[in-house]
Amino acid sequence: MPPFIVGAYASLPQGREAQEDYYNLLGGQPWIAGTELPFPGNLAESVDLAWLAGALPVHWHGNTVTVIPGTMQHVWKDPGFGLASPDENGRKAALDFMATVCRALAEFTHRRGAQDVRFVEIHSAPTAKADHDAMAASLEEMSWWDWSGADLVIEHCDRYIEGQKPEKGFLPIEDEIDLCLQAGVGLTVNWGRSVVEGRDAATAVDHVGKAARAGVLKGLMFSGAGPEETQYGYGWIDGHLPMSPDEPTSLMDAAAIADAVRVAREQESPLDYLGAKVCVPKDATIEERLGYLARIHDAVAAAAGVAEAGGFDGTSDDVGASDIPDATGASVASDGTDGV
Repeated sequence: MPPFIVGAYASLPQGREAQEDYYNLLGGQPWIAGTELPFPGNLAESVDLAWLAGALPVHWHGNTVTVIPGTMQHVWKDPGFGLASPDENGRKAALDFMATVCRALAEFTHRRGAQDVRFVEIHSAPTAKADHDAMAASLEEMSWWDWSGADLVIEHCDRYIEGQKPEKGFLPIEDEIDLCLQAGVGLTVNWGRSVVEGRDAATAVDHVGKAARAGVLKGLMFSGAGPEETQYGYGWIDGHLPMSPDEPTSLMDAAAIADAVRVAREQESPLDYLGAKVCVPKDATIEERLGYLARIHDAVAAAAGVAEAGGFDGTSDDVGASDIPDATGASVASDGTDGV
């Protein structure tokens, strides 16, 4: 099975001491190879970055960085902001933002003493205005930058659909796959974000299959989604719901996870990472937080085991948010990302 990473920032407890305890607990799990780090989060300021570099388990060499929190913070302030913006000023602002990510990654790598970030997940903003050719130009420019050993991957978010309120509203996955093929980069699918787009669990399977058949699928992350209002927010929120039955309204159950893992096998080359990112009740203990992630891992591992014959790496050893107001009772990331 490919390395399994956890988007721990979505389930972090409040307070540095509790967060260090949580990272220590996660670091003791042999099935976790790294975490998804949000930017800006703790990567934005040197003092926070220094703490983070020391807090993450030293053996985690499979980390990723996602820039969706910072991207959305900018989009909310400036609707023209984005790597895929047809407005040149908006695209330049997004490139300047990515340059700060690149510098932060260099500092993080220096403080870790190792190139522990494998991928930087980027996004085809802005909402409702994203342009294929503009994104291609941004990818071309960023391809010359020094990413401290990391590779860029496009993370698909819900595309803009006329008449449907978007959570992100970026490019269609077909455009992103084409961009990946042109630029020689990979694509990551987040199960919940695809389901939010199509209002159907089948959309995630469709997106995974399209990326796999094109040979560009690098990562597959599992976050839940559903039609009903919950403690994690309104219906169809990009809020990283837990899997069912941890959250009964979530469409992401073991069968849905297995369907996505199965169709990922249509790609000849193995995935580079699988993972889970979910919000949890804010009063959950760190052991309970781990449990929400472990149950997703177990469902993925079971599916990967069944798929072994054609599977990810030919082994079976491992078988075994949008803004979320604190008033909802859900876990709110204490690094300022609010589970985006």
